[in-house]
Amino acid sequence: MTAGDDVGTVRRDLGACARALGEDSTPRETIRTASGLGLRHVEFASPFAISSTLDPAVFRALADYGRSLGVRLSCALGTVSAGHAERTTRFREAGRGDLVAGLSKALTAIGELGTDYVQVVVGTLDDRYDASFVWPEQLDATAQLYRNLAPVLTGLGLKLAVKTHEEITSHEILALIEAVGSDHLAVALDPVNLPVRGEDPELATARLAPHVARIHYDDAWITFTGRGLARRLCPGGEGDIDWGAIFRILDGTGSGAPVLIDLHRGEFEMPVCDERWLLQNSDVSLRELSILSARARPDRPPVMAAAPRLHAALSELATMTRGTAA
Repeated sequence: MTAGDDVGTVRRDLGACARALGEDSTPRETIRTASGLGLRHVEFASPFAISSTLDPAVFRALADYGRSLGVRLSCALGTVSAGHAERTTRFREAGRGDLVAGLSKALTAIGELGTDYVQVVVGTLDDRYDASFVWPEQLDATAQLYRNLAPVLTGLGLKLAVKTHEEITSHEILALIEAVGSDHLAVALDPVNLPVRGEDPELATARLAPHVARIHYDDAWITFTGRGLARRLCPGGEGDIDWGAIFRILDGTGSGAPVLIDLHRGEFEMPVCDERWLLQNSDVSLRELSILSARARPDRPPVMAAAPRLHAALSELATMTRGTAA
């Protein structure tokens, strides 16, 4: 399925994160599912989901299989920061105790897929408020880790695409790109996460647009709670993410970044009525909070079931973009 002209002039491949196509599927089953739905791209969540030993031959064979069905492949690294060693245990083991060596081995294997970007997550929401390793220091250490990967990234022709996840602001991602270099870092834009940081998805997209290499599609309601605002996940087309506006902003850069259906699971509140929260989140602006608040509706339960959300995403993207089957 290809994104067409209804949201601008740039055509984009439509795909999905592997998890959205079946939690328990093998990689080849996932590719067959994507092909059957007319999708042209699948992104796996971890290289270990493809090969527990990071065997390049396994990645190469899977890429060949994907090509035979008209499906391009990419693979994320998962959460990779310098702040929490327990999250990178398997990479350290792959590198015989050396994190950079293990990540380099994983990147070399991922390179066999023929991709040019590797999505990465900096942390979790709890990390942002970790008093034992304060957030600015975590970001500095993570920037250094990414700089240490620069030679292997250059050699493989890859960039890391930092995801707009719930713990990090668009401003902080831009600072990471400045610290590491745009030759090595890009952005995996996930607009449904931006309100969690008190950011308006459209304004944040405009800030990040020149660096966007991946677009993650989902939808959510912005609701009022007793403590402020909340993000409640919902089927595509029913929520408060203005995807038409986001695509038009991105089309202005001429980037053909693929669109990946990504069915989130986390539920988050933004306690904007709590002075402590506001002090802990200095990037939050009154302008963007006012935009989110104007969109907010009475609180309601999220829609978490994967099947109706996947169906809604496929339908909404096809309608919005005049998608055509592969």
